[in-house]
Amino acid sequence: MNRRAYQQDSDLKLLQDFNAAAIALTDHCGYLHPGDIPHHLFSGNKYYDPAEVMTIWEDAKGVAAWVIAAPRYKSFDAQVRPDLRGAAFEREILQYAEARILELMRKYEIDSEYISADAFQCDRARSSLLTDLGWELEDPANYVLNRIRLSEIEQPLLPEGYWIRSGRGVEEAAALAEVHVASFGTDWTAEMYRRVIESPGYVPEREYLVVAPDGNLAAFTVTWHDPINRIGSFEPVGTHQDYRRLGLARALMMYGMQQMAAAGLEYATVANFRDNEAASGLYKACGFRPWYLLDDYVKPVSI
Repeated sequence: MNRRAYQQDSDLKLLQDFNAAAIALTDHCGYLHPGDIPHHLFSGNKYYDPAEVMTIWEDAKGVAAWVIAAPRYKSFDAQVRPDLRGAAFEREILQYAEARILELMRKYEIDSEYISADAFQCDRARSSLLTDLGWELEDPANYVLNRIRLSEIEQPLLPEGYWIRSGRGVEEAAALAEVHVASFGTDWTAEMYRRVIESPGYVPEREYLVVAPDGNLAAFTVTWHDPINRIGSFEPVGTHQDYRRLGLARALMMYGMQQMAAAGLEYATVANFRDNEAASGLYKACGFRPWYLLDDYVKPVSI
């Protein structure tokens, strides 16, 4: 077994193919959508070098596992090949992930009394390993993965003067950063979002935008395609604080689902925290229904 850091853009496709193959074998239980990998690596970890936060394990069969440490979130993603789940190797991966996230938190002086991890409720092997390793179940069903079949999608309905278009790339990095900040209160800058646009996996034409009559970007969503399993994903979805309660996000998601269906995809997924009533209501109104539930685990630490 060889362990190495993320090295080059071709590694992303390697990992996305790994997750797509695992999803095909497990019906998605325990695995992230391939689009979550670039989103977590280049957006969620925008302050860090990918080589610092991503670790890959390989054996004679190819990728055996991977880990993304997320210091700012005091958490990590860990994915293990289906034939290696639930045994000593997965235990080793989880122990490495814990040690790595603590190492990076110390390096970047991120203080916390705990770290967190999650597990699909259907993935009993992961849940058992976390418990054996001292993790405590903190919040059952804290995270919901929703799904919809892409058939008979409604036409997007927008208020007069609003329209939908695709992203245009680096030329509008500043405007995209601004609508992200106004939607979520995050600290995006034009330079940060330019790096996301230029990162592997991101396709500007699949970031869909609602433009307001005044020319401002009023809502956005980034969509990701898994052509192997024919599943699309929305991550993230946001509406500028000045343009809420106009039905913009719903119309945008309907449009996005139409584009997914036209590309030959059969299903779409989107996730939300259980207590995010606005997101839950939006996705339900779009026709999504809960598919998998994820439990949140925590572990006390000393940084």
